[in-house]
Amino acid sequence: MKKFIDNLSNENNFSIYSSFFRIFICIHLLKKILFTWQHKGLLFMDKSFYVSEKVGLISFFNIDTNFIHSNFQIFYFLYLLLIILFFFGIGKNFTAILLFIFYEFLQNLCPIILNGGDNLLKFILLYMIFINSYDYLAIKTKKTKNNELLLFNNFISNIGGYAICIHLCFVYFFSAIHKVHSELWFNGIATYYTLSLERFRGTPINLELAKNYLFVNLSTYGTILIELFYPCLIWFKRTKYIMIFLAIVLHSSIYIFMMIYDFQMVFIFVQGFFISNSTYRKIFYNLKNNQVIRKIQNRFKVKF
Repeated sequence: MKKFIDNLSNENNFSIYSSFFRIFICIHLLKKILFTWQHKGLLFMDKSFYVSEKVGLISFFNIDTNFIHSNFQIFYFLYLLLIILFFFGIGKNFTAILLFIFYEFLQNLCPIILNGGDNLLKFILLYMIFINSYDYLAIKTKKTKNNELLLFNNFISNIGGYAICIHLCFVYFFSAIHKVHSELWFNGIATYYTLSLERFRGTPINLELAKNYLFVNLSTYGTILIELFYPCLIWFKRTKYIMIFLAIVLHSSIYIFMMIYDFQMVFIFVQGFFISNSTYRKIFYNLKNNQVIRKIQNRFKVKF
């Protein structure tokens, strides 16, 4: 146990990617604000078609949902401000706590518009509270001089990072179990019905693919196999990158062919948590010393 704790305390294993992912989260949330802004009255304000209930943190803090509906403009402004502060790393973990609370409130106001990506992102925001994602891409990087406090921060940050990885594995595993017990998935024809629906007709070739028996079977059973074996194979060095590649292909295909966007972007970007800091450092080092990159730097006077 001591060796396990020491390994988690020596270094923040997620310092590089968590900093990048923090930026992605903020851009993703800003995009959702942009897309829902013109419908905010219908979704979240007094004239909302959905009667929200006291659940989650709203119930915990005993907040009157009508109060949020009536003052939603102020609520939205504060929510936007928190996203911007989190983007620049201002307030650090305290800002992360407030952003999680506000995101939870927003989800509870109109939960019927949420998707799987929103549900995963809520838990990711919870885990991000404990992760030190401010060593990079922040206005003021987080530096701790006290060695014991640094070790503790590394330990908590790594616990939060691995929590994201484990949570993702559970999502894939239970999704696979659900599919196995579904008649359409078990018989290998689920993607036929999905590609045939006009709602999910993302490309002109969807109908042609739906008529291809081999493609339908491979895509249906392939999805189950990826989700079923991902939680096991993702932890081994030899198979990790294969599973990350297959997961990205899976979610990119859903993004392109089925027009399910937000859901897939969250699942694609969260894959980066399985790649170590040392790998990212090697990638950055190779980019920095690449001749093409150097020519761009010299031409435009840009430093990486």
